[in-house]
Amino acid sequence: MNLYDPFNILHSKKQLLRQVSGDIIYTGQFTDVQISIELITYNKKEVSFHKTNSIEGPFENDKIYWFNVIGLHDTELIGKIGETFNIHHIDLEDVVHVSQWSKIEDRESYLFSIFKMIYLRDKDMIHEHVAMIHKENVIVTLQEVPGDTFDGVRESIQKQLGKIRSMGSDYLYYSLIDALTNEYFDIINGISSNFRDIEMKILDNNLESKEQLYHLRKELLYLINAVSPIKDSISKLTKHNYHFMNHEMTPYYNGLMDHLNQIMDSLKAYKEMTNSLHEMQMSNVSNDMNKTMMILTVFSAIFIPLSFLAGVFGMNFTYIPGLNLKSSFYMFILSCVVIASGMLTFFKIKKWY
Repeated sequence: MNLYDPFNILHSKKQLLRQVSGDIIYTGQFTDVQISIELITYNKKEVSFHKTNSIEGPFENDKIYWFNVIGLHDTELIGKIGETFNIHHIDLEDVVHVSQWSKIEDRESYLFSIFKMIYLRDKDMIHEHVAMIHKENVIVTLQEVPGDTFDGVRESIQKQLGKIRSMGSDYLYYSLIDALTNEYFDIINGISSNFRDIEMKILDNNLESKEQLYHLRKELLYLINAVSPIKDSISKLTKHNYHFMNHEMTPYYNGLMDHLNQIMDSLKAYKEMTNSLHEMQMSNVSNDMNKTMMILTVFSAIFIPLSFLAGVFGMNFTYIPGLNLKSSFYMFILSCVVIASGMLTFFKIKKWY
């Protein structure tokens, strides 16, 4: 499970500062992924799906082209994509810099976006770095590993579901972002289930809850940092007239903003609830410590009078009454037992242990 780690981000930043100016260096961990390029070409009348080895024109004006590139470690391919679409070098560096947070930038000749694709796999939260380039009727998505959240978009294109085949590339761009954000709802449902399990374990004073709560808090922190920039970027899209976005798309992005606000509210609520669980966990630890100290205090209190008796009869006086009797030892032991039993009974009545 990949989790948010600010120290890894700082390490990646230092790597970028050390690199030679102009170099494109992949900072992720998926360096053995097979490179593949999927090309989906469509318009209202026809559609085609096939694999390709390169991203090259010419591109017909009456068709939409969607290139999905898998494998960011091939920096040579990233460079060629930059040359084909005249992408700024800083944006190409952000494509391979996996610690870059989500953003949408208008570069006049193209729209450049960075997102965090987050989804569940075997109850684990998986996230990967995704870049999008939107230029006229061409969209390029670049991701680290195979498997994504875009299958619904592919199905809509192939089966001509909804409006996607009759709309322009700006609608495809919206659909891809919408697919990413919809997956966050499944993530929240998974967090809700984990939250209930951790809550029950904390109430049962289960030691496993400490580590699970720690991971849950890191997941929430990562999600908040991933979703918040998307919300801000989408807000800019709805307020500014980007030349790649038709004004008819504004209602769709307003709906997307509502979803993002709902997601952020849920994440913040769970973050507050995890803080409450953490306080409950600390309270359990404190209660356990108090119980231990109480038991130790009871034993200490019992031995105070016993130590007093032992000290008195252990003094080196010439004459101590009863010390020379044959039964004095047994009387002393019996006295200790009676005193200890009486004190334990008294403490039990007072419910001090």
